[in-house]
Amino acid sequence: MSSKVKRFFLGAVALSTSVAIGVVGLGGATATASVKSHTINFIAVTTSQSTPTKSGSFFESIVAVTSSATVSDGVLSCGANPTTQGCAAAGAFANGILYTHFTFASTGALSGTVTGGTGAYAKATGTVTGSPVAAGYEITVVYTT
Repeated sequence: MSSKVKRFFLGAVALSTSVAIGVVGLGGATATASVKSHTINFIAVTTSQSTPTKSGSFFESIVAVTSSATVSDGVLSCGANPTTQGCAAAGAFANGILYTHFTFASTGALSGTVTGGTGAYAKATGTVTGSPVAAGYEITVVYTT
């Protein structure tokens, strides 16, 4: 697998795990219900990766880092082919696990969705974006519960 594809997937894993990292409430409300919006920013750093299969699938483990501290551990299940590169990711935090799914653009940027989780993230929905940086992937997760 090329280092470019590997870096894309690295960001995806970190993205999934970054949800527990420094949640900042942005707050939003409607007339009938209160919706809390949260933004999480972190750097996803790959700690290990499996050898890709013949079909291009592989697994990766990551840590989410913010202010030089590890805030989450995560795993990615990724697949690559000539037209699509994407991952399903899970990030484990003290208050639950956050699930995401994302794909990569030819530039290395990633984008996708928050698909739920457990605990505090059980009904989470939102977006995941990221871009490659020297240390891994700079990730932003915006979600509501």
